[in-house]
Amino acid sequence: MNDRTIAISIASAALALTMAQPARAADFYQGKTVTIIVGFTAGGGYDITARLYARHWGRFIPGNPAIVVSNMPGAGSAIAATSLYSAMPQDGTRVGIIAGGAVIEPLLGQQAKYDARKFQWIGGRSNEPSVCALWHEAPVKKYADVLTMEATVGASGPGSRTVTYPKLLNDLTGAKFKVVSGYPGGNEISLAMERREVDGHCGLAWGSAKGRLSDWLKTGKLNMLTQFALTRAPDLPDVPTAGELAKNDTDRKAIELLESDAVLAWPMLAPPGVPAERVRELRGSFEAMLRDPQFLADAANQKLDVDLVTGAELQKVVEEVYAASPVVIDIVKKSMAE
Repeated sequence: MNDRTIAISIASAALALTMAQPARAADFYQGKTVTIIVGFTAGGGYDITARLYARHWGRFIPGNPAIVVSNMPGAGSAIAATSLYSAMPQDGTRVGIIAGGAVIEPLLGQQAKYDARKFQWIGGRSNEPSVCALWHEAPVKKYADVLTMEATVGASGPGSRTVTYPKLLNDLTGAKFKVVSGYPGGNEISLAMERREVDGHCGLAWGSAKGRLSDWLKTGKLNMLTQFALTRAPDLPDVPTAGELAKNDTDRKAIELLESDAVLAWPMLAPPGVPAERVRELRGSFEAMLRDPQFLADAANQKLDVDLVTGAELQKVVEEVYAASPVVIDIVKKSMAE
């Protein structure tokens, strides 16, 4: 074999090896656009969070792609989750933000056609509770009142926390929440409260409330009845968790299944088919973004809390949710079926 033949063989082998390996993130994302699918309408907490990411994330992803936001509301973000799970492409150019309720939805035997354990969990903006908040003019002022008086709460669709939270509280604590569905997202529910179409919003992200509804909080226009979290939030020390209101241990565990949503408050996820190496790049760049001073200043300006939840932490919670006992899942499922 002459020198020329050897050189050609070496070059061919190197080319074959290169083609067999996935493209490096810097090469892959160069000149591309990453779309963040948001499971809710514009103007709400999820949309505001996604647009915050869109302004900064591209600086940290190798190759510096452009980032755009696309709203895909419906069914408490289960429609967006279904699209991410099954639609193409699944190469890392489509990611999304969904509600924690959409993670639990497949367990309840509803309409969801995906397994949340198979998503690639990138990370979350913060760990925070959701609250049941009522307009100050509503007759119900504290949780004890809703055990004897009806309170109407706005909701989006099946699988969303705005439906699952009040219905489970009705069944397991004796509350009298009347759920009115059909609102595309939290922004519309807030407007409905102000117009007095509904009394309140049960499943309102506390961080979103502190930012988007700060004027209402300052002027006392919202009464907090309960919070969905495994422990009371530091700035809601006098508001009981929903689990504290349960009548027995089994019911408490059923409520805590939904309270895991506090960890899944603002989850960024990628489709199942994204290559593992690209997932690592997305996770690393996401974590770098959430520690960046420029990003943190922008988040503070938007009145958004930032307390990084890693992709690994999100994945762990999802696995724990799916490992819940059949008895506990059945309690939640029966409540949702009514």
